Amino acid sequence: MQILGIVCSPRKNSNTEILIGETLETARQLGAETQVVSVAGKQINPCDACNTCYNTGKCKIDDDMQGIYAQMLQADAIILGAPVYYWDICAQAKAVIDRTYLFRRRRELRSKVAGAVIVAGSAGGSVSFNSVMGFFNIQKMILAKSMGPRTEEELSDDRAGGVIGYAYEAGAISQNLRAMAQARALGRSIVETLELLNHK
Repeated sequence: MQILGIVCSPRKNSNTEILIGETLETARQLGAETQVVSVAGKQINPCDACNTCYNTGKCKIDDDMQGIYAQMLQADAIILGAPVYYWDICAQAKAVIDRTYLFRRRRELRSKVAGAVIVAGSAGGSVSFNSVMGFFNIQKMILAKSMGPRTEEELSDDRAGGVIGYAYEAGAISQNLRAMAQARALGRSIVETLELLNHK
């Protein structure tokens, strides 16, 4: 089973990257192959609604999203991580989501397992979480389900398919024990869901 983590923060070594890293490390320990891609420093242009992809199956925009497309298609599960900027997902995350319109007609992301990782300062976490859930839903992806036993820390503020962590300062999410525990729980849930779907 192959799990791809997409870090949509424009910052390297961000809180979002730390939380996705914790999720992927747990998945690795359970036997999954994992890969992470960060959009920091990459050129990902916004969708311009030209509809070329709808007719040809290919996006005409020649930028770093082309490589991410290939990674998404190869993965059995995708974790999309984003920080909250101005009470919703950051522009980089929205650009990635918009550019996956490429996959919609042929439903190429259908039945891939999905998980969301959101990092907020204090507000906008639920709005951002719902934005990513909407993306998963329109692509007909399968939310990771919690099936095994969980600790009290992992279950607190439990959300099907993802985690919202709160931190202000760079790197501070690693001190948020509840968020880190929930990230580990998400990693387990993704592996469990893939196993249930027979992605060995």
